[in-house]
Amino acid sequence: MLKNALVNSLSRWAERSLRIGDDHCLELRRHLRLPGAGAVDLLTLRHARDHFVVGLWNIQAGAIDERDIDAMTRRVHAFEAWYLELLEHAETQGFGPAHRISVCGNLVGCSVRSSPLANLLSNWGGSLFFWKWTRSPAGGFDVLPCYGKSPALSSARAQLKGLLHHLPWQDTGERLEHEVVRGKSAAP
Repeated sequence: MLKNALVNSLSRWAERSLRIGDDHCLELRRHLRLPGAGAVDLLTLRHARDHFVVGLWNIQAGAIDERDIDAMTRRVHAFEAWYLELLEHAETQGFGPAHRISVCGNLVGCSVRSSPLANLLSNWGGSLFFWKWTRSPAGGFDVLPCYGKSPALSSARAQLKGLLHHLPWQDTGERLEHEVVRGKSAAP
């Protein structure tokens, strides 16, 4: 499928599918260049009360891989930096924001190539989302969330504990282990 046809299909899908709850407007902009970070195929802007959600979208005919993840991460950070520059300029002019903004990257492909990074971000990432596009037998176009294999975190527990030693954490795992041990020794 040609790139323009994919972008057109994605735009129609977004127009139909991204109006959620009390959103009172949805804007779509195709082929937007972000200074220093490249272009996105589609920018969506949803607005509900004082919250704006900016979606940066790229679609491709093939599989999403780590190069695509790196590029979209760069675009999300560039957009956030551009907005913060705009916000700082407004504040120096005596204006303060009466809104909140969220920025997320969306990568759409026919599949997502499995990797430790893709699997981690697809399950627990908060600013980058993966989608799989499909054609229906009737010629329609649909986009569904795509999640990789959930990585096992138990082996990384000791490593995480060492990295986070300056943050106040309650180690519920150790507490539960001690309670189980105490419960066994108190048993008749």
